[in-house]
Amino acid sequence: LGMLLMEHVIACGWFGIGSLDSESETWLSRSGALHSSFGIQYSSSLRWAFSHLGIGGTNIEAVSELEGLYSIIVALVSLITFSTVISSMTSLVSTLQNKRMEETQQFGLLRRFLRVNKIPDGLGQRVTRFLHFTYHERSANSEDPYILDFLSKSLQAELRLARYHEHLSKLPFLASLLTNDMQSLQEGHVVQTLARQSVSVLDFAEDDVIFCTGNMAVASYSIMQGSVLYLQNGAEGRDPNGGWVSEMCLWTPWAHVGDLVSANFSRVLAIHVKEFCSIICQAPAVQVQAHAYAVDYVENLKSELQLNDLPSQPVFRRQQSMLSLTLTGRFQRLVSVFTNPARSARVSP
Repeated sequence: LGMLLMEHVIACGWFGIGSLDSESETWLSRSGALHSSFGIQYSSSLRWAFSHLGIGGTNIEAVSELEGLYSIIVALVSLITFSTVISSMTSLVSTLQNKRMEETQQFGLLRRFLRVNKIPDGLGQRVTRFLHFTYHERSANSEDPYILDFLSKSLQAELRLARYHEHLSKLPFLASLLTNDMQSLQEGHVVQTLARQSVSVLDFAEDDVIFCTGNMAVASYSIMQGSVLYLQNGAEGRDPNGGWVSEMCLWTPWAHVGDLVSANFSRVLAIHVKEFCSIICQAPAVQVQAHAYAVDYVENLKSELQLNDLPSQPVFRRQQSMLSLTLTGRFQRLVSVFTNPARSARVSP
């Protein structure tokens, strides 16, 4: 589009010079287009402009001194433009070829690795399919360019929060902070710190186990891409249908009561419990709100007839008047569990 615009400007300049002096001879009068329609005159000028770029040809030549000088300038501009275009195309083709050669080489080494180590065919195919998916996905999306490392920590946190805002806002407690019009600086800082330090993106292949029954929960999960199945007591697998799976572990020590399995190539956003609790405890005002939410959440959890790890929506009674600066009850015990690795026994909600 830029080249077409440039050729249009050159053609207009050439036509303007030819029609500037009607008494002396110009390229318009020499070519016999002086009394032709405007369409013929413009198309002749445009064809002359393209011919200087090396595309097509024309018998139109400069007649006056001014036209000759203009032709020389256009020839230089066209030479630089053509060289730049050829250089860019060559560089692009070379880059694509290098990427293709790197991909071929890497997957060739992978096949050799699987063959030398006598990896079973089934597992080898799963590994190859997953690497094909992640390789092309990351190449297409170009996630996390290294230039972002030059951002300040505050901007990195704000950018990360905006990036995952859609999923974080599905967590009721964080949604209450994000949508609060009277949000304090401390609350905003806590939410940004959570997005930067406690959140990570995990990739899973087909049939990968995300968590299984009986294990202590260490993170809560939101599905960003792909699909997962939740299995419990031999029942047919259920899709979590949005929300955060295993949110319970953020508010009370929790052992998984079901299995979460990736149904296909999936990308999952995880909030890690230990980092989540540590960040919340650093801000007294947010700590108080988290304690109130944790109490309500656990009370609601007790009323469930059958426990599972799927998303639930407890009632959140936000207590603005509470002035306590320390956690009490279950939320305090939750912090102690994840700050004391020696305590690994399951604690029922």
